[in-house]
Amino acid sequence: AFYRLWYPSSLNFITSSHYGNEGSILAITEGSQLTIWDLRMKENGGCLQRICGSLGDAFYAVCCSSTGNVAVGGADRTVTIYDPRRWSSLSRWVHCSKYEITGLAFSSVDSNYIYVQGVDYEVLCGQWKDSSKLFSFRGDSNWLGFSKCQNRDLLGGWCDSGSIFVADVVAKENETNAPTCSSSGSPGARST
Repeated sequence: AFYRLWYPSSLNFITSSHYGNEGSILAITEGSQLTIWDLRMKENGGCLQRICGSLGDAFYAVCCSSTGNVAVGGADRTVTIYDPRRWSSLSRWVHCSKYEITGLAFSSVDSNYIYVQGVDYEVLCGQWKDSSKLFSFRGDSNWLGFSKCQNRDLLGGWCDSGSIFVADVVAKENETNAPTCSSSGSPGARST
């Protein structure tokens, strides 16, 4: 252990050519902070960067794009995208979700799009640079979690009711590379 974490809620390895694609850089949400750790470093316990969010508004989700950008979201219902070269904010999509954000995943079709899960029954996809929602799909009750395949926009999630939902998202042909949901997020399975 390098450092005792303060209220960690999410972690994600950063794959960025800036740091080498070795998988040694870790982004962790700790309360209202995003901390970046290098597992190879001994100085400062391995902590490369500490970014403070709004006081009292905890981060609950972090994810990294194929280009190395890091996104965080949480209690303030805002997605913030950081550039890992300078750790400055590239974009803030304020109040993109009706409720606290508990899950994030960049699109594999186009990393300018991000999937956002709130504590309600909706997952949305939007363009983070323009702060614009493209589409959304819903579960039959509150989402407990979701995950996206690494190299494809196939999303799976489960709801409070026990239902499992799967959505296969593909790029529209003859248009921009914008993702579009090819299924309505209908139940793929149901627990008993």
